[in-house]
Amino acid sequence: MSTFKEQVAKDIQDVFLNGDEFAENHTIECDLGEVTCPCVLQSPTAREQFLSGEKYDRYDGIGGEQVILHVAKLNLLEVPSEGVCLTIDGRAMDVVSCVDDMGMLSITLQVNTRE
Repeated sequence: MSTFKEQVAKDIQDVFLNGDEFAENHTIECDLGEVTCPCVLQSPTAREQFLSGEKYDRYDGIGGEQVILHVAKLNLLEVPSEGVCLTIDGRAMDVVSCVDDMGMLSITLQVNTRE
């Protein structure tokens, strides 16, 4: 019989990051190197942004995009910290926050664009 923590670790791979459901392989590059692993890229909804209290302020002529990357902690070379740059599938983005929930990382990323 497995413990709750062991079951959660198994579910991260077998359920949450199942390639037959939502997960897709993405290439993630950081200072330590590059990995390709199953993860879920999510664009936060307006409701989620409102509930989290986080706002994305726009400056004159500068806009941006935020995404949330859900990935297993064990698949990354390092746990990113706020302000670090990650490259996802060739697109550089800044880490806004990183939450570790029992081995599943939810990394909020932001990229600024000119409007």
